[in-house]
Amino acid sequence: MSAPVESLADSFLRPRSIAMIGATAAVHKAGGRRWRSALTARGDRAIYPIHPSADQLDGKRAYRTLKELPDAVDLAVVMVPSEFVANVVGECAAANAKAVIVVSAGFGETGEAGRVAEREMVATLRDRGIRMLGPNSAGVFSAAGGVNTLGWEIPSGHIGLITQSGNIALSFTRYAHARQVGFSSILAVGNSADLTISELVEVLLLDDETNVILIYCEGFAPNDGRRLIDVLSRSAIRKPVVILKPGGSEEGRRAVQSHTGSLAGDDIIADSALRAAGVYRAQEIDEAFDVALAFSIGKRLRSNAVAILSDGGGHATMVADTAGRLGLTLASFSPSTHEKLKTLLPVRSGIGNPVDFAGVAESNPESIPGVLQACLEDPAVSGVIFAGHFGGYHLMAPGGELLSGVKSAESAAAERIGQLATASGKPVLIHSDHADSHPSTLRPLHLAGVPVYGKLESSAKGMAALMQRKTLSALVEVQAHADAHEDVVDAVLLEDECRRILSEAGIAMPPSVVRSSAEARQVMSKAGVPVAMKLVSSRAIHKSDVGGVLLSIATDEDAAVAYTKLEGIAARLGEENPKALVTPMIGKGIECFIGAKIDPQFGPAIFFGAGGVWIEIMKDVNCRLAPMTAVESAAIVNASRISPLLSGFRGGDKVAQQALVELIEKVSRFCWDRRNDLIELDLNPVIVNSEGAHIVDARMVTA
Repeated sequence: MSAPVESLADSFLRPRSIAMIGATAAVHKAGGRRWRSALTARGDRAIYPIHPSADQLDGKRAYRTLKELPDAVDLAVVMVPSEFVANVVGECAAANAKAVIVVSAGFGETGEAGRVAEREMVATLRDRGIRMLGPNSAGVFSAAGGVNTLGWEIPSGHIGLITQSGNIALSFTRYAHARQVGFSSILAVGNSADLTISELVEVLLLDDETNVILIYCEGFAPNDGRRLIDVLSRSAIRKPVVILKPGGSEEGRRAVQSHTGSLAGDDIIADSALRAAGVYRAQEIDEAFDVALAFSIGKRLRSNAVAILSDGGGHATMVADTAGRLGLTLASFSPSTHEKLKTLLPVRSGIGNPVDFAGVAESNPESIPGVLQACLEDPAVSGVIFAGHFGGYHLMAPGGELLSGVKSAESAAAERIGQLATASGKPVLIHSDHADSHPSTLRPLHLAGVPVYGKLESSAKGMAALMQRKTLSALVEVQAHADAHEDVVDAVLLEDECRRILSEAGIAMPPSVVRSSAEARQVMSKAGVPVAMKLVSSRAIHKSDVGGVLLSIATDEDAAVAYTKLEGIAARLGEENPKALVTPMIGKGIECFIGAKIDPQFGPAIFFGAGGVWIEIMKDVNCRLAPMTAVESAAIVNASRISPLLSGFRGGDKVAQQALVELIEKVSRFCWDRRNDLIELDLNPVIVNSEGAHIVDARMVTA
């Protein structure tokens, strides 16, 4: 029995009461830090320390067990050594706690024995309808609910963070302090033994205080990556999602496995699936936070045309350069905007785009809001970036003299900028070289929710991310299924069996298997066209490596000779029951590959790209989740490097591209239908010519 999303939100983010099991007054200990942060966050709301011997902690009466509490508890936080966790979880179940956070570590991340203990904990709680976060969870923060079991001070704001790492949560908190923004909530999933990332995303989609969801994920629980895509695609509530997911390199994958024991999966599948669902995948931690900061204002770009304002040309050039690399363009101002700028700035200023204040802003900061307003009112402008030293003009006098008049003018300008940004439907992002020193002159911007960046490039990256937001397309409903490959020996099917299975599924690959030279003659006499003959043997999975592929066989005698040759190769390999596959020769065309893999996190995924000898050289790999529609099948073809060749590039032969699209769609449906026993499928090459799309070779691995 699973608690509804609304109930999860109430229990974890808005609990009426919290029991801190393992609380201590020793703030140098994890239980002490978490108790202190929880006590501070609760105010006058109910919080109960559970301690084996203390009578009180920080003025709060302490209790020996949950049984002694005067009221029922909504949220129980378990912070005891791992050997005591099972008993404490049992007490939580007996007390009918609505939700449990297990901070204690030493479970699934340590090996199979730990995973068994996790499953037992989950079963104990699920019997009572109780959901658990963790184990190995850093805790939870909720600004609106008065919850902070993380153990450090957290600023309030509108970013909802879901993380598998407490250290990363702490790093993001430091970023928030530096940017003068904050979090609506932080949910640390730890090992995800029970509650998973996709379920917590559902919780934050319903949270009115959360404008953007930021995720740190090392690996999804089995099938939870696919469930996340389904949640985002089907939700009526659209919120931007930013994910920082390591694992793109082999070193990253090894670190993931040693850290959380989670399934790293194929990174290309994760990247393609997340991108298709409109999730912004960041590569670095500062990028992740800076993009989330831009998303937190709840606005998007209508087009890629922006205005860049700066108090100096160098800053404008750097921002424009970064913006251009990320797909943004400089808007062409209307004649009326040019006229407004002429009245607002002196002749020496640049009133094109970028707009260069040429020294005016430093002496007269209140000139900035007027220029900003003129740009925001221009229909051609979708967003505005201001870059430079705003906020620190009053510090720029020789000898360090404080320019008090300039300071008050800067504060007034910042307040007006905040008003304009709030009133406009267009995003406004600010870069200031003084952002990290937090001058009071920038405070009005922070209060108005205007993002302020300390790095030039970050402002452009934030604006470009707003351009990347897109409407999510609905995906086929996902049925959760257990990992079918656990503790099962994989079986590599021979090509004749692959052809039989695919043919039965409506994917044309008629098999012709021969077991003697006489049978080879008979098949050849019926073929009427030149054929290829391939050795079929478990000892020669890569047939061409052992000379097991013979081409352009045209006569009965040639067929008999070819079979005898393959029979000899089989004998040298120790194959006792040799057989050969006879298939018609395919005319020249474009060589592609179609592959599939059942990923433990995202389910069936389809790959497409250049095939044959080019597969390793071009590394043209494009991916989509199965099952795929005709539109998605066409999109994966169009995304490949060989797409121009398939369209008759520079007078080349046009091929039956629609037949290829239909084949990909059929393969994707086949993989979806066989998702519980299929592991991998490799069709390479698939030759596409004017007559159709022809599978030349097939390889399949099943459980």
